[in-house]
Amino acid sequence: MKYVAIALLAVIPALADWRWEGREQVREAMAEARRARAEAVREVSQARREMRREMCTAHREWRTEFRQAQADFAREIRLAREEMRSAVRSWR
Repeated sequence: MKYVAIALLAVIPALADWRWEGREQVREAMAEARRARAEAVREVSQARREMRREMCTAHREWRTEFRQAQADFAREIRLAREEMRSAVRSWR
C-alpha cells in the first residue's frame, strides 16, 4: 500500500505536467484557428469591397449610357418634329 501511495505521488505530477502541455497545445491550436478566421474575414471583406466597387462602376457606366440614350432620343424626336413642321409649312 505504501508503494502504491509513493507511485501515485510520483505519477500525479507527471499527469499534471502532461495536462498542462495539452492545454498549451490547445491554446496554440485555438490561437491558430483565430488567426485563420481573421484572415478569412479579411479576405471576405476585401472581396465584398471589390464587388461593391465593380457594381458602382457598372452602375455609373449604365447611368451615363442611359442618359446619353435619352439625350439622343430627345434630339431625334426634336429633329423629327422640326422636319414635320417644315414639311407641313412647305405643303401649305
